[in-house]
Amino acid sequence: MAAGIVKEINSTNRSYYMVNDITELLGISRSKAYEMIRTMRKECIASGKLTKAYPSGRIPKKYFNEHCMIE
Repeated sequence: MAAGIVKEINSTNRSYYMVNDITELLGISRSKAYEMIRTMRKECIASGKLTKAYPSGRIPKKYFNEHCMIE
């Protein structure tokens, strides 16, 4: 079931996921999705994959998919 959702969400032109995308993908609450985004964003900044200037509340699709082993 999640694979169909991933394809639908990936069809957008954005290169990042927002909280609503993550709640749909993983079937979790908004607060848990925000927590995941914050944690992953901190990891990306610490490893140099993102700068602090990257908008909060968003996570790059590539990193999220690798982290959650979706693709």
